[in-house]
Amino acid sequence: MPGEPFGLWWHTYAVRLDVTRTTLAHAAGIPAGAQPGPEHAPGIACLAGLSVSEVTAMFAATRPCPPEHVLRVWTPQPASRFCPDCLGEGTCWQPAWAIPLTFHCLRHNAPLAERCPACWQPQLQRIAPGGVGTNRLSCSSCGHNLTTGHARPLDTCGGDAAGTQRLLATLLTRTRDPALTGQDRERAADDLTDLTLIALHLSQDQVSKRGGFTRQLPAAAALIEATTLLATPRGTRDPVPELVTRCCQGPRSRAIPFSWQTASPALITRIARGRDMTLTPIERIRYATTLPEPAPRPRQATDPALTRAARLPDQLWPAWAIRLADDDNVDGPVFRSAMIAALLLPHSQLQLNELTSLLPHQPRTKQVGHQLRRLGTTSGDSRALRILTELGLALDHHDIPIDYARRRRLVGNTELIDKPTWDRYCHDAGLHVGRQRRLDLARRYLYELLTGGNLATAPQPYRLDNGAPRIDHIEFCASMPVRLVTTLAAHAEQLLHAAGITAEPLSWQPPTGWVSVTRWPGADPDRTDPRPIHDALRAQWGATSHNHWAPTQVVAESLGISSHHLRHVLRRHPIAEAPYPRHRAGAIIPMPANDRETGYRAEPGRTDPQRIFLVDLSWLREQYTTWNRSITHIATEIGCRPATLRAFAETHHIPRRPRGGSRDHIATGTIIGHPANLPGLLRKALRGQQAHHRIERFLLMTECSSLTQLALARRIHQSSLTTGLKVLERNCGGPLFHRRPHPQPLGLLTPLGEQLCRQARDYLARSTRPRHEVTTTIHGRSHINAPIATATTSK
Repeated sequence: MPGEPFGLWWHTYAVRLDVTRTTLAHAAGIPAGAQPGPEHAPGIACLAGLSVSEVTAMFAATRPCPPEHVLRVWTPQPASRFCPDCLGEGTCWQPAWAIPLTFHCLRHNAPLAERCPACWQPQLQRIAPGGVGTNRLSCSSCGHNLTTGHARPLDTCGGDAAGTQRLLATLLTRTRDPALTGQDRERAADDLTDLTLIALHLSQDQVSKRGGFTRQLPAAAALIEATTLLATPRGTRDPVPELVTRCCQGPRSRAIPFSWQTASPALITRIARGRDMTLTPIERIRYATTLPEPAPRPRQATDPALTRAARLPDQLWPAWAIRLADDDNVDGPVFRSAMIAALLLPHSQLQLNELTSLLPHQPRTKQVGHQLRRLGTTSGDSRALRILTELGLALDHHDIPIDYARRRRLVGNTELIDKPTWDRYCHDAGLHVGRQRRLDLARRYLYELLTGGNLATAPQPYRLDNGAPRIDHIEFCASMPVRLVTTLAAHAEQLLHAAGITAEPLSWQPPTGWVSVTRWPGADPDRTDPRPIHDALRAQWGATSHNHWAPTQVVAESLGISSHHLRHVLRRHPIAEAPYPRHRAGAIIPMPANDRETGYRAEPGRTDPQRIFLVDLSWLREQYTTWNRSITHIATEIGCRPATLRAFAETHHIPRRPRGGSRDHIATGTIIGHPANLPGLLRKALRGQQAHHRIERFLLMTECSSLTQLALARRIHQSSLTTGLKVLERNCGGPLFHRRPHPQPLGLLTPLGEQLCRQARDYLARSTRPRHEVTTTIHGRSHINAPIATATTSK
């Protein structure tokens, strides 16, 4: 029949041919000991006269084959019941009497006889192929006339025997009626299976844990009682779960014991709902006992968890996690990973360890059970479990617009953002770029945005362990201003378009209309006003300016919500401006063009370690290029770090002096005032390292008749004096002395030398910086032995 499972057809075919299934398998060419499978379809089709496609379709049927103990009740037995009245009227031996489900004669409204009244032996009756019975009227053992000697009261079986027999006959007929649809035949087979299972359990006091039954067939009284139990109207106390509990062994059994697992989905749902108070949260979600109305598991070719797992992210959507538990005592990543595994449970027949293995991160089964038990305990009712059940079932009937598996493959092969792009985004948003750590945090943010994944189980380099790195990431995401959030969202969409993903939204979560619960165990973040959070965050930052991050935990406690709730709201509604300085402490930013001040100044209201410097670019360019000041001395004047000022100059395209350019700048730390206040010739002379020493020695040379005598008096090499004089003349642009032959090479000063001598003496005379002076006498003249550039000369 269409939709019939292979096992049921194979069993029925062997019964019709009056052979064993082993003999039938040998005839079909199936090796001894092997179970029939799709690979044997050609031989089976040739044996039975069917097409290969028809046999293959039976192997792929969604309805399972009834177990062996159920098939035995449906199979004609060698010992057959019989109706003496029908035999007395000349009726042939009926083939239906050999079926254990036939126990009552509807024609005479009397129970069938089971044994000979004289010798009390069962009657063996072989039915010929094709269902043709014999006309035998005497006992096969003693020869007694089977039509006489039977005392059969009408109420021997008790209850509505005729109604039960009529129902069984109808079900037996409907399972093989070609005029009915496959769904009607399947429903009849389910009812027949349920009646048989209940009757078998009623006939035996206890069943082994593995569902083993004895060879004893159900009695007529058990079949009648089973019909009554199965037809119990809704709204009354269901006796079937009590029967299940009574028949199970051990102090605690499974939700659906092994001997009942072959029942129809409707009966399994009845059993689970009746035993709901004794079930674990995992079993309650699996059998959907938390729903207000029964929801039997539909028959499918594959387990629903297999297709559901391929469509889900690594963890539960954050808004749904907050609706389930708005509590800071819950570890967010662990809880959300466990809840995504719980969504695979509804109507799944796989074990929990098999379900968790379907997920990319494979959460621990103990964590799933622990989180579900904790969820049921903290909520105080079954609302949270009901939400998970309804959400899991709704995922099977609605489209998920994001292919999370493809997103995970995309981020595994793509650099989400490079450093130049991140630097540009930060400059556009008015934020300091930071070091590599902030770039790594931005990449993790994009990973979460694209995949909805869990950073605790993400691949490298996105994986993030607990502790300080995790806190940094949480606060970084919560503190991003709206401009940076918008820019990163646009960047993520560009990554999707570059990968050819154009029909998916950037992020998504199931709508709340997918579940019937309106009063959440936690809070609904979609209804949270973000303005109090923004105000509290700004106030908290103003009160704790020494911290790099505003502690969102403190803000959440002050508002009476969880930190998970607060961070989710901030991601959905970012703050307008970052609650931390636009530039880190010690940073240098350009002075606005409309600012009347020129030069530099520190940002008001900041202490010295935290100050931010405003520098006029034209002033800096003039100091560095026109007045030849060094970066180190300019930074000393401003009060900032030389490395920061050097990076600021490079960023704003101020050309640096080439390597060795220190000989062209003025060592401002050795002069009084600004280079602009110096005479032009003196300013040229003061360029380069040790320029002040060269000026001092030049003044000594003007009072000395020979470089040799000066070298001896100063105890320095004469070559050093000669080299210094050459550097000084090169800086000034001409000779300073008229040269004379050896041994007295120094002559009178040139006009350029006289001008430099006057300017140097005037400048040194005005110097008031403390100095150490040592005088020596050379040919009756006093000279200075001082390394400090502000020393004065006296005769």
